[in-house]
Amino acid sequence: MTIQYGRSSDVYAPKAGMGKKRRGASSAGAAGEVSARLSAIEAGSDDAIIATRLDGVVTAWNRAAEDLYGYAAHEIIGRNISAVYPDSEIDEMAAILASVRRGETNNVVEGTRQRADGSLVEVEVRVSPIVDEFGVVIGTSSFARGIADRRRREQELRESRESLAHTQAMGRIGAWKAGFGPDKVLTLTPETYRIIGIEPGRELRNLDFFNLVHPDDRELLAETVMLVRSEARSAELEIRLVHPDGSTRWLLLAADGQPGSTGTVADFTGVVQDITERKQVELRLAHEALYDRLTGLANRALFLDRAERGVARALRNGANIAILYVDLDRFTVFNGARGNECGDLLLCAVAERLRSLIRVTDTVARFGADEYGIVCENITTAAAAAERVERILAAIGEPYTLECGDAFITASIGVAVSGPGASAEALLRDAHLAMHRAKERGRNRFELYDYELRVEVEQRFALEESLRRALDGSQMYLAFQPIMSLTANRFVGAEALVRWMHPEHGVVAPGDFIPVAEENGLIVPIGAWVLETACRQLRDWRAATPDHGSWGISVNVAAVQLRSAEFPGVVERALAGAGLEPGALCLELTESVLIEDAVVSDVLARLREIGVRISIDDFGTKYSSLSYLTRLNIDELKIDKSFIDGLAEDDSKRAIVSAILAIGSALGIPVTAEGVETDAQLATLRRLGCETVQGFYFARPLSADECLAALRRPTVETPTP
Repeated sequence: MTIQYGRSSDVYAPKAGMGKKRRGASSAGAAGEVSARLSAIEAGSDDAIIATRLDGVVTAWNRAAEDLYGYAAHEIIGRNISAVYPDSEIDEMAAILASVRRGETNNVVEGTRQRADGSLVEVEVRVSPIVDEFGVVIGTSSFARGIADRRRREQELRESRESLAHTQAMGRIGAWKAGFGPDKVLTLTPETYRIIGIEPGRELRNLDFFNLVHPDDRELLAETVMLVRSEARSAELEIRLVHPDGSTRWLLLAADGQPGSTGTVADFTGVVQDITERKQVELRLAHEALYDRLTGLANRALFLDRAERGVARALRNGANIAILYVDLDRFTVFNGARGNECGDLLLCAVAERLRSLIRVTDTVARFGADEYGIVCENITTAAAAAERVERILAAIGEPYTLECGDAFITASIGVAVSGPGASAEALLRDAHLAMHRAKERGRNRFELYDYELRVEVEQRFALEESLRRALDGSQMYLAFQPIMSLTANRFVGAEALVRWMHPEHGVVAPGDFIPVAEENGLIVPIGAWVLETACRQLRDWRAATPDHGSWGISVNVAAVQLRSAEFPGVVERALAGAGLEPGALCLELTESVLIEDAVVSDVLARLREIGVRISIDDFGTKYSSLSYLTRLNIDELKIDKSFIDGLAEDDSKRAIVSAILAIGSALGIPVTAEGVETDAQLATLRRLGCETVQGFYFARPLSADECLAALRRPTVETPTP
């Protein structure tokens, strides 16, 4: 699937590929697909992002929209967007929808919206059309954010100005009169003397006043004086004045030329006001709008502005710029373990380190949380960019000495180098994609963006969209691999393996769709379906063969499922629906799951209370800590296939397998070897004392009927050592 932009819009719309529609197909359906993907893509955005059909029915609602309007996504999707408009704003909503139908993009507007609890919230919103590949408007996308804080700051500014106006009304504005020429003496009121910081009555000439003006503002003052004199007009300007004590004050200086007897301006008069407090508020507001409050780095808006300027300069100079997207690895874990205050100290320390690494022409920014961006200008080649990134990675990885103790952190960095037609937004997007690839490939590394990555991402989005429809379309099914007991020479159960039969592309390998499902959370409903289906299948097998009630079923469980406190309830419902005793179900976990957070530990404890069996699916490949074997009361260890491949010939693999079997024997934990494919492997495992095995040697994944036939076999021929 390729991606195109809607007219005057930053919303993605499908162009071609999977799910392509003919002209005239349902726009509502297309809008729903676009909005669903929009919601998945933009789930982590700080802005509230909402998509609707042309009739106003909501089709996408991200997390920021939930926070802003108080409606959870499942509460608002399918309802009309008018739910968040107070009665006084309904006409505005209708006008917006009408303009979008005409293909128009609404400028940023401010308005009032109604939250789920009935309270009102002030927002600024930009609404754009979503168009299909034929340019037909099929829906709307809107980006909104609350402006209560901004309104508060604006109120502060208004109050400051009102205070100054009140000061004027009380006569606290200084007046002055001056002729032209450096030696002309100024006539000042006492308040003017106070404002400019010198003792009343002291003689002050034009040159003396000029020398008090901040050097950067003297040219502006001189130009204004000449303008007043040549055009006999009034003028205002804001300048900085350096008091004799060294302090700097902002002054509002107003001047009016006074014609002499000849008609030309002979002198001029005016007023002066100290506006330092107002300017400080304005500068603070401007700073907050462009800089990160915690680290003082540029924020995303300033970063993109400087990046756009850098792109323009690079185009003129025939050079390139590089955009770096920096994400700290496992910062959430660090923050949870050391606390928010220590986490903030680390974020500031990383910011200072990044600031020290860039050149004067470069820009470093913080986007929020643990993400930073860097604009590197005058980059000659991608190799030169890579060399700079390697230095940045190494510097970030150096230890940090903080008030809360020493700290260590690494980063994953995505890099995008500009080319013809590049834009700052596109480069930042590409760098972000490359950063995620760096995460996927092990962290503490960088990846350069390339065209293949864009294709990969588009294919991933297309796969995700199809995966969302797979369960509803009955495209998922289970295959089963029998598990063999070497002591009994018969099959004692099976492992359930989820498969996906795509209607257009055929069987999709689990390695292609399971990671996608885990990343976007679809593994939760898929996992629940697998549990229920596997338990029902075991019930049916037992009903068909009553004398084999000891058969069990094994199901793989992802870390995402175990992070949900509701998962034990899913397991209980699956067992109850099939009428199975808990011991008939074995949940297979990876080792990495066992070192997850406290939520995972609590869920495992509840599963133990239910009575299901727990198996470690890839024992020996990750952490292999003996402590969790006893602490979590593990029921089974599975030796990973990587140790079984070449087992008969490789002394080191035999030693590892023998050690795992010894651990299981010492702790009374049964051990199963998976991935058995040859006579030599099986004979070696039998000789080492392994009691249970599975693999292609006995059967590839089978259908339910084929697996039942295998389970019914009274004995299975296996080689002897």
